[in-house]
Amino acid sequence: MRTLTLAVGAALLWSVLVRSTPAQSWELRRLGFTQNFNAIHFPTKEHGWIVGDEGLILHTADRGVSWQVQTSSVRTNLNDVFFLNKRRGWIVGDGGVILMTTDGGQRWASVASVVEEDLYSVWFHDEKRGWIVGAEGIILFTEDGGRSWIRQISGTDEYLYHLHFKSEKLGWVVGSRGTILYTENGGRNWTKQSSGTQNDLFRVYFRDKKRGWITGSQGLILQTTDGGKTWVPVPSGTEHILLGLTFRKKEGWIVGWGGTILHSTDEGKTWTRVPVPTQERIYAVAMRDDQEGFAIGRRGVMLVYRRR
Repeated sequence: MRTLTLAVGAALLWSVLVRSTPAQSWELRRLGFTQNFNAIHFPTKEHGWIVGDEGLILHTADRGVSWQVQTSSVRTNLNDVFFLNKRRGWIVGDGGVILMTTDGGQRWASVASVVEEDLYSVWFHDEKRGWIVGAEGIILFTEDGGRSWIRQISGTDEYLYHLHFKSEKLGWVVGSRGTILYTENGGRNWTKQSSGTQNDLFRVYFRDKKRGWITGSQGLILQTTDGGKTWVPVPSGTEHILLGLTFRKKEGWIVGWGGTILHSTDEGKTWTRVPVPTQERIYAVAMRDDQEGFAIGRRGVMLVYRRR
């Protein structure tokens, strides 16, 4: 009888635990565009931007309920977007394209670029200081809000796909063939960190000065707990290319090809694939808050995340 009572009690406890776990879902949404959506950024809960191929810029002012086209005046592919707030933002794209706005995208101004190579990622620490990375080892720096740019010496000719700064001095860059670059002085000097792989690396994200993650080809996830002195592979359960990466508190999300969305609830120690209603390539992910987020990708695919 005692064994039966314990068994029933355990079953009831399991039932409560299952029901108390927040339900999550990713719902497919089509906005009617066929261009690739390449990057998404929400500087506030209400305002967000998407950039894509053929000069596409979309903006939402209502938490992603509706999206409006903004005029870019370019036809090249746009690869990344970054906003400090709902008014001041920057976009980079193929062929050295750099765009900036100070009025929330009502007007996008083209900035004279010092390079013609494709640019893949942009990051600003404040209204003055920002960085861009791109093909053939390009790192650009501005200290006048993006009106003019100078080259920093990267020490490599690898393709540099993404960058992330934790302060005006401390930053990381990742790129092709396992490239990781690191700076402690705002990019005056960039030094290599050992990734232990020849896989292409596509995104880097740091929660603080010590804990960071990188995504790459062949399902690669790397993690560090010492600021990048050592990078350790983390099982992903997939061979698909992994791209977009973000965290909120202890939860993390990674997206990639083949409709891949991975979810972690233990600060990136383990990852589980989440079922989604598409096999399309997913390029980027952004969580608007703890309850809702967006994943975007090839041929205008959008997935909306809701915690229920």
